[in-house]
Amino acid sequence: MTYAESKIGNLTAFKMSPHVGTHADAPIHISGDLSEPSGVAGKLPLDAFLGLATVIDLSPWRQAVAVEQLSSKLGNGAEFPQRILFKTSNMVRYDVFESQYAYLSVELVHHLASNGVVLVGIDTPSVDAVDSSSLESHHALLDANMSWLENLDLTLAEEGTYFLAALPLKFMELEASPVRAVLLRGVPLA
Repeated sequence: MTYAESKIGNLTAFKMSPHVGTHADAPIHISGDLSEPSGVAGKLPLDAFLGLATVIDLSPWRQAVAVEQLSSKLGNGAEFPQRILFKTSNMVRYDVFESQYAYLSVELVHHLASNGVVLVGIDTPSVDAVDSSSLESHHALLDANMSWLENLDLTLAEEGTYFLAALPLKFMELEASPVRAVLLRGVPLA
């Protein structure tokens, strides 16, 4: 409905996959039955998606992100942040689905989980390789009870610590939720 026609207001609708753009996957995306609502996007723990996050710049990187890349950035003995976002590209190409992109190695997921990380994000369409049919990194994240964000736009983010707000919507029938991920600098970090 348009205001011009109705003289009441504008009313639009849209239809999309919840995996378009920046999004949070829910457990039901890779395991379980959609008729059982326990693992849907609307039940994701919000605290994982809100708080201090560290951006780690690996760009340009188009293969598995391994423990070595993380260690070289954090240094030995460094305290792990609870939320880590990997920047692997300097440019987002919305009109092209890349045939190769960075993804999280299963070993990295285990390493993050063992160091108390509650959320990991990446600026690619998936935490798994483009040709993965087993979604091993998805399963490793789920097994570790970690939350994750995919398809972040980190092109303007510099390496460092930010306040992240990327809350999933309360979709009680969907396996993922789009998010508006915002990184804030200058917010008191304590």
